[in-house]
Amino acid sequence: MKVLCDVCKQTGYLTIEKRGNNKYTYVAHFVKEGEKLRKKKHYLGKDTEALKNEIERFIDNNGLKKLLSYSGGDYYIADELLKRLNAACSGECTFVEVFGGSGYMSQTVDRKRFKLIVYNDINDKLTTLYRMVKKEPEKMATLLSLLPLARSYHKIVIELLKENRCLGELEIAALLFYGINSSFFGSINKGFSVSKHPGRNLARSYHKRARGILDMAEKWKDIIIENLDFRDVIKMYDRETTVFYLDPPFVGRSEDYYGVDFSVDDLRDMATMLTQIKGKFLLKIDDKTYAFIEDILGKYKVEKIEQTLSMDKRVGEERKKWVLVLISNIKQRTLSEVW
Repeated sequence: MKVLCDVCKQTGYLTIEKRGNNKYTYVAHFVKEGEKLRKKKHYLGKDTEALKNEIERFIDNNGLKKLLSYSGGDYYIADELLKRLNAACSGECTFVEVFGGSGYMSQTVDRKRFKLIVYNDINDKLTTLYRMVKKEPEKMATLLSLLPLARSYHKIVIELLKENRCLGELEIAALLFYGINSSFFGSINKGFSVSKHPGRNLARSYHKRARGILDMAEKWKDIIIENLDFRDVIKMYDRETTVFYLDPPFVGRSEDYYGVDFSVDDLRDMATMLTQIKGKFLLKIDDKTYAFIEDILGKYKVEKIEQTLSMDKRVGEERKKWVLVLISNIKQRTLSEVW
């Protein structure tokens, strides 16, 4: 198969050769010297499948659903969200995750319905991470699998991220991956993650995610990654066949958890835009945030669901509750039609 060589940037032939128990990938170039052709090889590294098998020997990856233990993700209510998103698409549609975060919904939506999937986040380090998951999964998995989960490493990683040095894409991706997955509830401002429960081994969970990069790379191959303000990505992809999913940062808490500002003015701008789009939308917020935009979006379908506050750490007593609010302009069809 003809490919563009990563080493010399010239066209060559992708080849796999076996050496001992390992397989290696290289690009073969045929260079004419006089009347003879000479074969020149540029090695790219171990074959992906061989690398997968090697890492699988010491890391169990059963049941991995997401790469990042990211603050505020959608994992626990994904089924409810997917029912509503699927109902918004009657043919072939575009799915846009406006505030991408962990990207769980982009990974999970039905590819038969959503032929174009767009992940967007304003955090350029986060979008760099997922670009590298697509481009260099083997390098990322190998590097991160070798790092131990330790408070001392966590401290160094957070310092490097906050120093904002001029780092390469792979370095940024690896540092952010480690920082998020070693932090309390995925927020790098909240300190090193600790669990005293004997059934919850955080080191094993971290290495499972590092190993999972190789599998998740397959899911990210068909996802377009954007690094835009929410206003720009909505304008760019708005069509009658577009379904927008929005899980914005909580007003007044976004800087603390995500390192980006999201104000009441931003929230109201977003709400106003949703009243003007051609496509469909599903917005997920909490009841406190809803109070700021009820006058704008109160006319749409509003559902309130009580949830347990997972970040409320308590011993010997129940955690606090919070109210999840789902707002949409989606006309629900019967469950059998969409699920």
